[in-house]
Amino acid sequence: MEVFLARQPIFDVHKKVVAYEILYRSGMKNTYDISINGDLATASVVVDALINFGMGQLTSGKKAFINFTRKLLLEDLPSLFDVDTLMIEILETLEVDDILVAKCKELKEKGYSIALDDFVGDERFDALIPYVDIIKVDFLVLKTMGRKYVAEKYLPLGVELLAEKVETKADLDEAIALGYHYFQGYFFEKPIMCKTKSLNVTTYRYMEILNETMNEVPDFNKMSDIIKNDFSLTYKLLRLINSPAFYTISQITSVNHAVSLLGINEIRKWTTLIMLRDIGADKPDELIKVSLIRAIFAEHLAEVFGIEFRKTEAFLLGLFSLIDTVMEKPLYDIIEPLPLKDDIKGAIMGQKNTFHEILRLIKYYESGNWDMVIGIEERNMIDPSLVNGMYLSSVNEATKMFAEM
Repeated sequence: MEVFLARQPIFDVHKKVVAYEILYRSGMKNTYDISINGDLATASVVVDALINFGMGQLTSGKKAFINFTRKLLLEDLPSLFDVDTLMIEILETLEVDDILVAKCKELKEKGYSIALDDFVGDERFDALIPYVDIIKVDFLVLKTMGRKYVAEKYLPLGVELLAEKVETKADLDEAIALGYHYFQGYFFEKPIMCKTKSLNVTTYRYMEILNETMNEVPDFNKMSDIIKNDFSLTYKLLRLINSPAFYTISQITSVNHAVSLLGINEIRKWTTLIMLRDIGADKPDELIKVSLIRAIFAEHLAEVFGIEFRKTEAFLLGLFSLIDTVMEKPLYDIIEPLPLKDDIKGAIMGQKNTFHEILRLIKYYESGNWDMVIGIEERNMIDPSLVNGMYLSSVNEATKMFAEM
């Protein structure tokens, strides 16, 4: 399913982008759907920004301005973000009381930045000012006297001012003359639509399972509970353990029993494989099959590269090596949140280490670049006949596994 957001840049006095406001969008129409509940809109923006897009892709390392409703502020939703990545926007429609003031004080003490949005000079917000970093002044509503009043009252208090809905050069010049620090509006740029693919609920459950398998002491009961709460996962697990790859004469009595029979390494491998298959449901089967061949090939190669004890991680290396093509998203935004060790992530993204050397060998082997293949084999003192046998074996194994999925 496709998901949408819009982002609008925020500029400083030098006309450099310093942040982006992230805006809810329900489709390709670049306007806010007023029929959408505010809590739902904010929750959607948070989920999509953090998970489906990734903050790196959305803001390029700059701060994100995001509106929060009173309810979601009090439920501590901003805490999902790193303090350096978020500017919490508080709408002027919010009720200001001791509870809201206390929450803003708490967020400020944790290191979060806070902005008052669509501000028109309402004094009832003065109780929040000690915890506010930026006041966003609506230049379509406030004219010269109002803009000046806000500047004269709040600048001496150490609050920075942002002129929003700046539509003309005259507005910009006036804002600069009054001492405003930041600027946003159609004069610079309209909100730009952003579109990506979302991950479904089942995919998140796969990630929960994968994350648990990476713990030093995995909790089999926790994994079983995750699987039991999703009929689709339960069915796939039982079907898997009844496949030729895991033929057993034991009668399965529970999900916990099935999980214990598979073992951590196999759970990790098969969960990742099924997840990749689901994510790439609209992609050619060949793409997923190539990922699987790479995974098995990498697992075999771990033996000749002297890291047999990490062969399951080598399997994940190969399996995720085409994930950016499958998900149509930047590689870093996909790989960074995954519960993989740093050297695996680094290898997928090009960092030189043993796993990267394995991945290079696989890619050169696929493309028939034999000079590079021979170079890697000689550098690592690997018998070429072993590599050839491993590749043919990987193709056969992948074909069988693919048929069982």
